[in-house]
Parts: sequence; C-alpha cells; structure tokens
Amino acid sequence: MSKLHSALASGHALMPYLTASDPSPDAFLDAALGAMDGGAAALEVGIPFSDPVADGPVIQQAHQRALAAGGGVAATLDLIRSLRAACGVPLVLFTYLNPLLAYGMESFAEDALAAGADGVLVLDLPPEEEPGWFEYLAGRGLDPILLDSPNTSAQRFGRVAKLARGFVYVVSRAGITGTHAGASEGLDLRLSRLRSLCPLPMAVGFGVRTHQDVAAIWKAAECAVVGSALVETLAACPAAERRETARRFVAGLLRCQNGSDVSKEMTP
Repeated sequence: MSKLHSALASGHALMPYLTASDPSPDAFLDAALGAMDGGAAALEVGIPFSDPVADGPVIQQAHQRALAAGGGVAATLDLIRSLRAACGVPLVLFTYLNPLLAYGMESFAEDALAAGADGVLVLDLPPEEEPGWFEYLAGRGLDPILLDSPNTSAQRFGRVAKLARGFVYVVSRAGITGTHAGASEGLDLRLSRLRSLCPLPMAVGFGVRTHQDVAAIWKAAECAVVGSALVETLAACPAAERRETARRFVAGLLRCQNGSDVSKEMTP
C-alpha cells in the first residue's frame, strides 16, 4: 500500500488543490501549509501551464498568475521539496503533458521523486497511449493517478485500472472545473462500478464547493477534492492572511463529519 493509498483509505479525507507559485512561490507555500494545518489528507499541486484546457476561469487565472511569477516544472519541484521538508502529507503533482515533454518525461519522474512527490496525474495523457511511462512511474515509487469521467466505459476503465496506484480520481461531472456545484446524477452507481474493478480509494473532484458537497461525496467515496472554491477564496484574501484563510477553509469543510454548520465562519 502506497503512502497515498494509506492516507485516503480510511475515508472522510479532503484533498485541496493549489497551483504552484500562485500568486508567488511564498504565497503558495503559505496556502499549502495552511491547508495542511486545517487537516488536508493530501495536497494536489498544479504545475503552471499556459493552456489548462480542463480548468475553468478561476484556475486558468491561477495558472496565469503563477506563470507571471516564474512558475513552471522546475520551480514547482523546488516548492514540492520545500513542502516535503516541512510536512509528511502526501503530495500529488497535477499536470498536462506538454510541460513534461518540454522537461523530459523520465527526467521529470526522477526529479519529482527526488523532490518528494508521491503521485502524478497527467490530465491529458490516456494511459493506453503511454503504458510504459505509467509503469515507469510505478516502478520508481511514484503513484500514477488515473481518471474516471462520466463517459468512461466500464470496459475501458477495467483495462487501464491495472496501471493505477494510490487512488482513482473520479471526475464527478462533464465539463471544466469550477463551473458547476455538486455532482452529476449517477455518481453513486459509477463509484459502485469502479469498486468492482479497482480496489483503490476513490477521490471525487469537480463541483466541490461546500461542506454539504463534501458530506455527500463521503457517503460513497473516501475523499473529496476541492480546487476552484479554495483558489477563489485565497485570491480574495490579504497576503498576510493566506495561511490562516486556507486553514479555516479546509477545517470548515472537514467539520461536516460531525454535522456542524460552519458557514458563518467560512463560506467556500
């Protein structure tokens, strides 16, 4: 069982997403450490890219701010190294293929592992196209994270699930990030189907904004992933308050375990 698998397997987990270097390297570190202070089970770190086609306006703007601050693959790995020195929370690199091709695929895998990353999700690389690279990641001790979307057939997922490690990222609904709240109909049925094909924990993302969304996901999956709502909240807060804002945001979502209403303290 990998570190990611172990961190999510017990359920009621939350995995925040942040874009590395947004709006500066130090500001990113403050927010990341705040999310961990708040109880994040793992952290998903986006590598800045000029064309994040699966992301909506909020995260697109985060990528632009990060690029303007000098963000990129090498800078992200430096930040991962800093986070790893500060904490033991599992770290997942979320990226598109082009930055990895420019950096060098095998060099990226080796450097990500050396920096302290635990997993890699390449959003626009179907594992059928490069199974050898996914196997290379796993062989080096990095979890290749696979996606299941609403239009993924059971037959296809059954084929590619053999390459998955750590957890399965379940896209809750069609579309881009940050544009709809809540999961699509049929999510519970999809999760039941996935469990019959793959023993890994399930992490559900896209459309997660409130503690009610998280509570609904926890009824059927081990982990909820929150991105746009957190990035949007941080973009609106003063720089000196980023760590505390991130802490309160994550802690607020996690309090739905005991049914308390935290909306007065922090509205995602």
